[in-house]
Amino acid sequence: MNQLENKVALILGGAGNVGEGVVRAFLKAGAIVAVPSRKPEKLEELRTYLGELAHPEKFIPIVGEITQIESAESIRDQLLQQFGQLDAVVASLGGWWFGNKPVTEVSITEWQQYLDSNLTSHFIAARTFLPVLKENKGTSYTFIGGAAAEVPIPNVSPVSIPAAGQLMLAQVLMQENKGSTVRINEVIVHSWVATRTTKERSQSTWISADDIGEFTAWLASDAGAMVNSSLLRLYEKPAI
Repeated sequence: MNQLENKVALILGGAGNVGEGVVRAFLKAGAIVAVPSRKPEKLEELRTYLGELAHPEKFIPIVGEITQIESAESIRDQLLQQFGQLDAVVASLGGWWFGNKPVTEVSITEWQQYLDSNLTSHFIAARTFLPVLKENKGTSYTFIGGAAAEVPIPNVSPVSIPAAGQLMLAQVLMQENKGSTVRINEVIVHSWVATRTTKERSQSTWISADDIGEFTAWLASDAGAMVNSSLLRLYEKPAI
């Protein structure tokens, strides 16, 4: 039996480049995988990329906006109505910024945009879905973050500062939910990530989106049940 058979997983950011690898890994592990996106065309693209894995009984695309509380709650209600349970959440939310400007030159519009997409989205997701996970045993909530949360990188403040806030959010939630039925962990990727879109320029030392997916799927399984309230760092692969 697959390690996540009969489990219902919600992959937030699953239509993104890293999220695609997470969705693929969870489907391979036998889970029912729900993926929300505000853009229906992104969900259709993801379905195409997944190929035969996107079986209609296993791959559940949902049109919705995770940065809006009402939309997030609608996604929650739809899942519970359809399946009556939620076993795992993986939050791969936010994106990179290519503005390449110091803090003092970042516009308030840029700041607010990345604060919403890279931090507020995580707050809304945790606020909406953690209470559902706490109702059942053996559930998990996994954050995916990057090195910018821990390493001060100049000229990318709209990414690094919200990333640091997201990391603290994860740690606060770990403390607040000690002794509960849900395991909360954060995977911090200290590597460039090889995805379908970076295939031509990726290096052999880069971690792939599928590597991240396989690791987070393991974390959500019974085999990873001993891992809780942990910050788990993934580094580049050794050069061959």
